Amino acid sequence: MRKFHKVALGLGLALSTAGCSDYLSAPDLTSDPTKVTALTQPGPLYIGIQEAGPPQREGQLARFAAEYTQQVAGFSRQQIGYDLYQADATDVDPYFGAIYGTNNTLNGGGGLLDIHKMQQLARKKNDSLFVGIGKVYEAMYMGLAADQFGDIPYREAADSNNLHPKFDSQLQIYADLQAQLDSAINIFLPASGATNAGPCTDASELIYACSANPLDLGPIYIQVAHSLKARLYMHTAEVDPSAYAKALAEVPLGISTPANDFLWFHDPSPQGQNIWWQFMSARGDIAPGAAFVEIQKRRIAAGVENFNQMTFTFLPTSAGPTVFAGVRPTGSTSMTTNGVIYNGAGIPAGEFSLFGPFIDGASAPGDWRSPEITFRETQLIGAEAAFQTGGAGAAQPFLDAARASRTYGTFAGAVIDFGAAPGALPATLQNIIEEKYTALYLNPEVWNDYKRTCFPSLAPAPSVAAGTTPRTTPIVGRLPYGLTELNANGANAPAVTTQSRNRNDPNACPVLNYVSSVPLAN
Repeated sequence: MRKFHKVALGLGLALSTAGCSDYLSAPDLTSDPTKVTALTQPGPLYIGIQEAGPPQREGQLARFAAEYTQQVAGFSRQQIGYDLYQADATDVDPYFGAIYGTNNTLNGGGGLLDIHKMQQLARKKNDSLFVGIGKVYEAMYMGLAADQFGDIPYREAADSNNLHPKFDSQLQIYADLQAQLDSAINIFLPASGATNAGPCTDASELIYACSANPLDLGPIYIQVAHSLKARLYMHTAEVDPSAYAKALAEVPLGISTPANDFLWFHDPSPQGQNIWWQFMSARGDIAPGAAFVEIQKRRIAAGVENFNQMTFTFLPTSAGPTVFAGVRPTGSTSMTTNGVIYNGAGIPAGEFSLFGPFIDGASAPGDWRSPEITFRETQLIGAEAAFQTGGAGAAQPFLDAARASRTYGTFAGAVIDFGAAPGALPATLQNIIEEKYTALYLNPEVWNDYKRTCFPSLAPAPSVAAGTTPRTTPIVGRLPYGLTELNANGANAPAVTTQSRNRNDPNACPVLNYVSSVPLAN
């Protein structure tokens, strides 16, 4: 499983055996990137670590999360099966391997092994800033893996000679990552001294680019670490309600301004384009999800939302500049809802909205720098945590702060700013999560929010593609393990299915259903 003698910088993650790919290459790669074992500086590895984020968090793992929460719908080829919860061990194999950074034809570097190697090199240089930043990335990457796969190898997985590492409990992994972040915050990121140069001196910092005072990089990553701590605490709150108060305590220390938002690096070059954009340019097998569109339309009608996000994210239908329609899971068109399930009233006249040029445009630059963790998310974590610990009054200031500052990364070099939200939105759990559902469009975190709160109210995909028969099982809560892992380390792997519950989410959300109707014209 993990026999790694060399790890390549740059990624070529295969989407599936059908030959689709999610990939990204950043600038400044070495001329012979296979000779990582000869490195003496952490910078080249750090570039690969930053590269590793987008293919995981904008690639198929993100598409699974967006399909399961019906922000998008799979209506063609493989994505139909994925929208029906039919992903198997082969489909996720390259992404599971990329958690660690396997050296084969499907995966590149930048995973757990490279993160630990980078920290080892940085320690030899007495560069605490590089070490602390590495711990932040470790928490971010392994956190996503635990979110989506549950129990996974972690404590023994960074030993490349251990071919059969044990699977650690998902909850133990979250606790370990909290400890990693504490170490980064309290020891490594605040350290000063001549040797703590970090990635600014060798131009290997892609996320923040060191355009400001390089001395500010440590404090910025301290804020990111606190926001990550708050996010990870929320992932355990379903089984440990004390986590709400712990998350709330992190929020004032987290990302304090949209200027410090963590945005994935992208540029217009063929190697640097956003993974969503690359997928839509090559495949285009997904469409705007009816649930997301209908929630936004309901919020607009209630006077607590405007059209700014809709008109940026989607193209209107031919019915008018403010008429938008989404697609239900797998393209189902012959089912209506009971007014509680936000999956839309169908596709009018057979037409649905398309994505805007930020991820789908023939002449667009493909350089959308998508938000990973932000001021806005941090405030909405605060809103939910405060609601659970102190009620609506305690939550309202956090919700209002998130609604007053609505940026969404950058596109074509400019900040995407939807402006302050109109109206007054009362702080209820549903309103908080739906605000976050729209704020974190296409971010895998929305799947965690749904599993924890069961908002938005979503019906599972129909039992067959474009069908009318309601499904009797819940929206799935996890992904299968990768095939390579099962073949090499299956004796240690828990016996699970996609309907198994992860340790942090023992109770599935209620199975809501559509109401059958006469098929709509399409």
